[in-house]
Amino acid sequence: MAVPDTSGHGANDVFLENSHLTYIIPFTTKFNPDEALRQGEGSFESKLAGIELRDQLFFDETVNVFLILRTQCAEEQTLRLHLRRLVITLDAQIVNSHSQDLNSPPASEIIFSGGVENVEDAFIVPDKAKDGTKFIYAVWKLSVFLGRPRIRLQMPSIVFSGTAGLKQADPEKNPDQRGGYMLSCVPSGMNMLDSFANDPMLGGIKPHLSAQRVSRVAPATQSKDTLRRIPGLQSLKLKIFPLLHCRVRFSRPNTSPPSPALIALVETDFTPYFDCEASLNKISLDVTNGNAEDLNNQPGMRLPLSCVAHDHLTFLYKLTPSPLDLATTKAPIRDRDLIITIEIQILVRPGSESNPCTPKLSMTWTTPLDFTLPVNPGFGQPMTQPIQRSHRPSQLSISGGVDSQPLVSPSVIRPDALPSLEAAARSATETTLPDFGITLTFAGPENPVYVGEEFVWTVFVVNRSRPTSIIVPPGHLSYSSMIPSSTAAASQSRKLMLLVVPHRRRNEGGAAGALGRPLLRNSSTTATGGKKDPAVADAVLDENVVYAMQKAGGADSAEVICLSADVRVGPLAPNACSVVELKFLALREGVVGVEAVKVVDLGSQEHVDVRELPLVVVRRRGE
Repeated sequence: MAVPDTSGHGANDVFLENSHLTYIIPFTTKFNPDEALRQGEGSFESKLAGIELRDQLFFDETVNVFLILRTQCAEEQTLRLHLRRLVITLDAQIVNSHSQDLNSPPASEIIFSGGVENVEDAFIVPDKAKDGTKFIYAVWKLSVFLGRPRIRLQMPSIVFSGTAGLKQADPEKNPDQRGGYMLSCVPSGMNMLDSFANDPMLGGIKPHLSAQRVSRVAPATQSKDTLRRIPGLQSLKLKIFPLLHCRVRFSRPNTSPPSPALIALVETDFTPYFDCEASLNKISLDVTNGNAEDLNNQPGMRLPLSCVAHDHLTFLYKLTPSPLDLATTKAPIRDRDLIITIEIQILVRPGSESNPCTPKLSMTWTTPLDFTLPVNPGFGQPMTQPIQRSHRPSQLSISGGVDSQPLVSPSVIRPDALPSLEAAARSATETTLPDFGITLTFAGPENPVYVGEEFVWTVFVVNRSRPTSIIVPPGHLSYSSMIPSSTAAASQSRKLMLLVVPHRRRNEGGAAGALGRPLLRNSSTTATGGKKDPAVADAVLDENVVYAMQKAGGADSAEVICLSADVRVGPLAPNACSVVELKFLALREGVVGVEAVKVVDLGSQEHVDVRELPLVVVRRRGE
C-alpha cells in the first residue's frame, strides 16, 4: 500500500485550510471523551454541544482542558502523518476587569504556558456530516494548574488561548533542508584558507574552509522553524475567584527555661465567592531538619472538615528543631524551611448526583524559620527580686515578677477600658460595686432604634444598705461622732447622681490627652520674688512629643449622645428603690453603646463606674 506524501506544500495547504481548533472545560470532573463523544447516537457536533461546561474556576485548582482538532481527511492514517509535525500550545492569562488608573489598561499576567507533549497519542473520532462530508476529530487532554498571579486582583478573569500549527518537514526526508550542515555526496568547494597552507607559524597544519560555508552572507529573514498556524477559537474567557486565604503566624511558648520551639498558627479564611460545601482534607507542615507536631486533636478539629463561605479556622502546630542539632551544635539554629501544604475539595455538585463536579485545590508554599532564642526574652520568672518603687501607681510598675503589670500599653491589652492616665490619677475614694451598697439594673428600649431618633434606658436603683441601731451612752448629747463615716452613710438615706461616660478613643487619655502639658526636660524651673532665677534654664519643649501628640489628636465622631446631663436619684432610704431614665440620641448605625455610667454618692463623695451596660442596635429608617 502506497503511503501518501504529506511533505508537499499542496498537502499542507489543504490540511491547514480544512482544519479548525477549539477547546473546552467540561463541568464534570471525571470527563470521559469516549463515553461523551464516541458512544451514543447523533453527530459529533451535537454531542459536543450537549456537554455541560464550567462557568467559573478557582485559583489553586487543576483543570483539564480538552483541545479538539477537526479536519477533513479521507483516512485516519493521513491525519496521523500530519500529527507528527503538529504543535499545540495553550496559554492561561489572568486579566482584571478594571484598572485603578483610567488611562492605563487593566493589569494582566500569564500564569500558565505549555503544550501537548505526545501529540501523536490523540483520541480520534471519525464522523460524517449530513451532507456526506467526512470529518475526523482529534482530542487531547491538557492539565492546567491555576496558580495565583503577583498582580493585585480586581474582579479577575482567566483567558485561555490555544494555538496549533505545522512544523516544517524533517530534514532527513527533505534534502533541501539540513539545518546548516553540508549535504552528503556533494563535492566540497574551493578551500578559502589554501594560502595559509605553507605558513611556518602553523607548524605544518593546513587549515581548510570550504567556500560553501561562506557563500551565503545574507541573514535569513524567516526562521526555518516557523509554524504555519491552523485557524481556531481565539480565546476562552471565564470568571475565576480565590476560595481560601491562608496565612501563618508564629509565637514562642512561655516556658522556663526558654525553649527554641515555635507555635505555628495556620489561619484559613474562606471567601464568599462560592455557595456550596468545601471539604478541608489536608493541612501538612514539614520542617527541614525538624519536627512538626499536630496540636489539633480535639473533637471537631480533625480533618477532613466540612466548611462553607465566611468560615474562619485556626490550626495549631508545634515546630521544633531536630534533637540531633540541639545536641551537637551551639550555633544559632537558622536556615530552616517550613513547607505548608493545604488540600481542599469543592463539592460544586456532589458525587451522588449526575455529572458530579468536585474540583480539588492544592496550595503549597515555603517560608523560612529561625529557632534562635531571643537575646533578652520578656517572659518567665526572673532570677532576681523585682525592682520596688514606692509611691507609684501600679500602672508604672516595672518589676519582672509574675504579678507585675506587663510592659504593654493598657489601651492595647484592654481596648475597651478608660485611659490609663485617668486610672493612674484615680482617687482613693473610688470603691468597687459590691462594696458600694447600691444595685443598678439597666433596661434598653424594646422598639427598634433608628439613626437621629431618641431612645431611653430605664435604670432601676436599689439601696442595699441596712439601718443600723446604735445605743447612745448616757451623758452624750449626740451619737454621730461615734459612728464611722461608712456606717453613718450606710445607715442614712443615699443621694446619688448618675453621669454617662461616652466612648473614648484609645489615645484620648494618652498623648492626645496630654496636649497643653508640654514635656519639660528641666523640671527645676523656679521663680524667686517674681524674677527668673538665672541659674535655672528655661523649660524646653520636646518637638518629637508635640508631633506625636498632634498626629494622634484627631477628632472622632460620637456614636451616641446622652441628653441627660446628670440624673439625681434619692434620697433613698435603706432597702428603698427608685426608677430613673437616661435619654440618648443615636448618631451612627450599628451596635452602639457608652463607656460607663459613673454613680456618685453626693454624701460621701464615693463613686464607682458601671461598665456592664446594654448595647443598642441602631438601624437606618427604611431597612
